[in-house]
Amino acid sequence: MDILKEKIMTKKRFSTAVEELVASNKMSYIDAMTYIITKRGMDYSNIKKLLSDSLKEKLTEEASGLNLIRGGNKGNKLPI
Repeated sequence: MDILKEKIMTKKRFSTAVEELVASNKMSYIDAMTYIITKRGMDYSNIKKLLSDSLKEKLTEEASGLNLIRGGNKGNKLPI
């Protein structure tokens, strides 16, 4: 993964790296973000600056689906 070796992590690079991990390794968005931050030795408090709008939306949907946050779901969903 070349994107992890870049010196400066921008919003676009972070989003691309997360999407690549999710697609290629079948990771969740939360796991992919955690992996990147850990691998690069970044501070977790910096993640807010790196989240694009689409990534925020996907993360919110995933977190609410896992009952980590309230809201997000517009109605009840049956497990599949």
